[in-house]
Amino acid sequence: MRLSLQQIETFYWTARLGGFHAAARHQHLTQPTISARIQELELQLGAQLFKRDRGNTGLTVVGQDALVQAERILKLADEFARVAERRDPMRGLLRLGANESTALAGLAGLLTQLKAAYAGLRIEITVDVGMELSRKMIARELDVAILNDSSGVPHVIEDTIGASNLHWVASPALVRKREVTPQTLASLPVITVSQPSSNHTLVISWFRNAGVEPENVSSCNSLSTMLQLVAAGHGVAVMSPAIMKAEIESGLIHTLISKPRLRQQKYLVAHQVERHGSGVDMIVRLTRDMLARSGVLVPRRAHGD
Repeated sequence: MRLSLQQIETFYWTARLGGFHAAARHQHLTQPTISARIQELELQLGAQLFKRDRGNTGLTVVGQDALVQAERILKLADEFARVAERRDPMRGLLRLGANESTALAGLAGLLTQLKAAYAGLRIEITVDVGMELSRKMIARELDVAILNDSSGVPHVIEDTIGASNLHWVASPALVRKREVTPQTLASLPVITVSQPSSNHTLVISWFRNAGVEPENVSSCNSLSTMLQLVAAGHGVAVMSPAIMKAEIESGLIHTLISKPRLRQQKYLVAHQVERHGSGVDMIVRLTRDMLARSGVLVPRRAHGD
């Protein structure tokens, strides 16, 4: 006899809610029905899933492993149930990825406009470094992503909306003279976004193209934390001044004039080919406008890329 989705769902809620009574209430079933499903499941698996000592319904070691798999199965079942919704690009669930600069620059405003235009849209947000977002696009784990890294696969369409607006930034207490070169910054602590990231590659390439190797490079997986570290004088970094306006106005951070200039990155809105349509076109337009207003992006129409 094959395992049923009902058995797995009952096991999941029994484990999550901590007992047969709670699972019965949640699923609107009787406790004997819950018990029977669990017993059948254990019989088919050939292993006990719950400890049953003096009313204790904690999970066994096998039960803990089974719970992880049950979560995956139920998530896939939920996605399968909504397969018809996927025919409409802006109906149902939109899995949206964004790099942290975009998230800090005004992602909330973008979501507000999307939900106003598409009332039935549910949005699942992933904020990560560009290379990881690109990997997720290739694996079809995201529908749309705002990023700097190209995936280069046929099933992902990419719209270049402009270029990044990145600068070396530092605390005036650490770097007083605003004009800097690879030679003048090489001896200072440098903070980059954790690898793999386009930020780390950009920073290291800037030094190495000048024949210089930075002495002290640290990494961080959060731009918000990097911003705090720079403001506290712990290092210099390449970031967008648009996400640190308050710190710049208060004098905690100033932008530096780098020679040679930093090579700016392309800003992309990528989407799965099956998501192509007017809804995605709106996301591209709204994203470009939002990032341009914030100063994170130099729009393509002005940049000339």
